[in-house]
Amino acid sequence: MTAVRLTIALCVAEILAMSSFASFPALTPFFFEHWALTGTDAGWINGMFFFGFMLVGPLSTSFTDRVDARNVFLAGCTLAGIGTYGFAFHADDFWSTLPWRFLSGAGLGCTYMPGLKLLTDRLPQGDQSRSIAFYTASFSCGSAVSFLAVGQIFLWLDWKSSLAVIIIGPPLAIAIILICTKPLKSANKRPWSQIMNYAPVVRNRFTMGYILGYVVHTWELVAMRSFMLAFLAYSHTLTNAPAWMEVSAITAFAVFLGLPSSILGNELSLKIGRRRSITIIMVISFIVSCFIGFTADLPFVFVVAVASLYGITITADSSSLTAGAVGSSPLELKGATMAVHSFLGFTGGMLGPVVAGIVLDSAGGPTDTFGWGLMFASVGAVTLLGPFFLRLTRD
Repeated sequence: MTAVRLTIALCVAEILAMSSFASFPALTPFFFEHWALTGTDAGWINGMFFFGFMLVGPLSTSFTDRVDARNVFLAGCTLAGIGTYGFAFHADDFWSTLPWRFLSGAGLGCTYMPGLKLLTDRLPQGDQSRSIAFYTASFSCGSAVSFLAVGQIFLWLDWKSSLAVIIIGPPLAIAIILICTKPLKSANKRPWSQIMNYAPVVRNRFTMGYILGYVVHTWELVAMRSFMLAFLAYSHTLTNAPAWMEVSAITAFAVFLGLPSSILGNELSLKIGRRRSITIIMVISFIVSCFIGFTADLPFVFVVAVASLYGITITADSSSLTAGAVGSSPLELKGATMAVHSFLGFTGGMLGPVVAGIVLDSAGGPTDTFGWGLMFASVGAVTLLGPFFLRLTRD
């Protein structure tokens, strides 16, 4: 299979494996009312998904230095399917939701970075930057498809049905991997005794600069995607926006913009330099975050435009950060590097929505414009640490 076809197949498989990503975020306004949740509750539920990713992802990705990443990806799809099923049929309040969201996140931890390793192991040696860019951009596409599917089915049917239909995603991803890839024996197996040794990665300051930048990037990204639909729903009620401007479709569009944004951001890095490109993008994203929440009572078309802009700026550095981390690591440490990258990055992803939910409640709650304004500004402010971390990548 050609590199292009393999990249496309892996991207589609990852999108399908992520079908449960927005199971909770896409229905947050409903759960606020139906389960009487607070912003902090919502933050913990969103954070639990990435807690599963954070705990399981590094271990599963480390194993790809020893075992075929294909097997890890298939196991991850199985976990994701179990978590999706459990949330659809066995969750009915805050506490019963947490374990199923944890399992779904653990499934993503076994598919996202291991999927990248699955791809790069099967690509010709050389510059893999563009394939990495397309694959990491599929994260935005998968998030958007999940938001759209869950939100639209909810409108047509009900919340249980919307959660039940997306169970089909992981099995389809398994089918694609079985059809489009073959088992692969690694020629550079890392010894079992070294599988969990991350010290060489941590000592590589070039790699760690990009990884720490990814931490603050993921903090902001996950917090934004966890609460964007709820914010748009709040603004929709304030502005008497027309019914056809449906918030799940708008959120999906804003999230989907991350796909071309991430790819183009990587192209910008190739032209002007990765560190400079990432710094510019992070500063612009912070500026947008400072005023998006305060626009809630302005004309809804304007709010949607700002949300779309935020969807672009918040993801434009994603591929560049991952490509920088992977590209700066030795061949025998690729899996360990991706493990540290995912562990630290999605530690930020776990903490981001929790802290955002606390800020939202402290500043007035989900029915207060000032609360939303301060919440978005707080998550954007964290990103300003990124340019300082990138100084580690200097020669």
